Amino acid sequence: MTWVTRYLVAQDGLSEFVGRAISWLTLGMIGVLMIEIIFRYFLNSPTLWAHETSTMLYGAFCMLAGCYTLRHRGHVRSEVIWGMLPKRGQALCDVVIFSLGFVVLAMFLKLAIVFAAESWAVLEYSNKSMWQPPLYPIKTVIPLAVGLILLQNIAELLRAALTLFKIDYDDPREREFESDIDPELLPVILDGDVAAAVDTDALGKR
Repeated sequence: MTWVTRYLVAQDGLSEFVGRAISWLTLGMIGVLMIEIIFRYFLNSPTLWAHETSTMLYGAFCMLAGCYTLRHRGHVRSEVIWGMLPKRGQALCDVVIFSLGFVVLAMFLKLAIVFAAESWAVLEYSNKSMWQPPLYPIKTVIPLAVGLILLQNIAELLRAALTLFKIDYDDPREREFESDIDPELLPVILDGDVAAAVDTDALGKR
């Protein structure tokens, strides 16, 4: 199953790269807002472009961060029942969820491509301010973001399906989880003695 591991490494790497790259947009947003604050409150000359620029940067950040959030299993979900299920039961729930997600995201991607193409066709501009920035670049981000989430959704669906059908594979994300565990605790945790793991001095050091 080495091809599965290579695929998961590549897909997780793509989502990781996108998430870390677009995180720098936060500095852009802070910079734009700082400029607006200085011009508005200290120079008494508010800008025409800062509000819409910060809004577009924030929108791009939120949309493009979706694949990174999914890669780290950071989306909100109810785990009251899911957490009580055995591993295969959890995998079954994930297969259902990510299968539905695949259908919804595929439909949304098609609509988003049409939405962006229509904006490019007319070279759409904003009418919310006198600045009137072009909207077609930011609308292009929508299908790009949906496509990235769809790719990560496929990887999550594959993980869940392999777990459900008891197909052995090396999940690179599990190795990341293990790397966060204190090496002194790992043998105890692998033996399933959770109580002993909690009482160890190594845990207190953390």
